[in-house]
Amino acid sequence: LADFVQRVNSDLVGKVVNIASRCAGFISKQFDGRLASQTASPLIDEAIALADTLAPLYENGDYGKAIREIMALADKANQFIAEAKPWELMKQPGNEAQVQQICSDGLNLFRILVTYLKPVLPGLAEKSEAFLNLSPLAWEQAGTPLSGHTINKFKPLLTRVEMEKVDAIVAASTESEES
Repeated sequence: LADFVQRVNSDLVGKVVNIASRCAGFISKQFDGRLASQTASPLIDEAIALADTLAPLYENGDYGKAIREIMALADKANQFIAEAKPWELMKQPGNEAQVQQICSDGLNLFRILVTYLKPVLPGLAEKSEAFLNLSPLAWEQAGTPLSGHTINKFKPLLTRVEMEKVDAIVAASTESEES
């Protein structure tokens, strides 16, 4: 269970949801929730191409390998945003279009990641669909970027899991079994 807690907190909250939270504020505050009119990062093409690797993994029940591939993509997406530093660019006048592009590409990467995670995390996908202002995410549409699209204001999609709460649930279930 400790590994589960660590994975949820590190991979899902710290990597995947972090992409949305880092980018959404800029898009909402600076650009009225409107994404750039096109994508620019080559990482988006790489993310779209990953579908061909993931589909057979899911179909063959190799969920662990599929999730590792998705998390590797999440690492690349976070690295892309960290290297682009939109928070620093925004401090300098004249960089607004570049910030919008970086954050729009980041949110497109987030959408692709959540589409790939939807088979195992439908609740996260549903909350992400509401945030991104989309109808249900479909695997076939992962390759269609959101361009000029308006998103809703970001609300936390997942919260960190506390080990104490997991321990309390386990203790409560053990007590009910003993009764």
